[in-house]
Parts: sequence; structure tokens; C-alpha cells
Amino acid sequence: MGLTRWVRSRSEYHLMIDAQDRVGARHGARRPDPPRGAEIFWRRVYVPIFHRLPLKLRNAIIARMPGSHRQAWTPQPPSKGPAV
Repeated sequence: MGLTRWVRSRSEYHLMIDAQDRVGARHGARRPDPPRGAEIFWRRVYVPIFHRLPLKLRNAIIARMPGSHRQAWTPQPPSKGPAV
């Protein structure tokens, strides 16, 4: 796994955990504390910064990361007259 794929998987994982925490807080539930170490960076630095980024910048960053959203779709051939 390349560096960019690793960063993408880690960011998706920690953003998912943050979303679960937010939903759980609304419903009075709390999940166990995550492990210590490198997790602190993702939970205390990355996730808050990610949520404060403007949407256009977030989308630009996501579009440049490798993943399933960058599939090379073949363009449809131009239509030849009416469909009916």
C-alpha cells in the first residue's frame, strides 16, 4: 500500500470514528477510548482541522487522493438522432 492510500485509509477510519462519537453523543452513548500513540494526532489534530476546511478545499484534496472515486469512466458515445 502506497503512502497516499495509507493516509486515505487512516483519515477515513478516524473521520468515521468521529462521526460515530457525534451520533453516540446525541443519543447518550459513548464508545471506549481509542488506543494511545499515533491515534492522538488523528483524533486531536487531523479531524478538527478537516472539519474546519472549506468544502471546496476538502473536495479538491479528496479528488487528488487515490481511491474508488477516481475511476476512469469511459465516455458515452454521442447520441445519433432521437431515442424514439
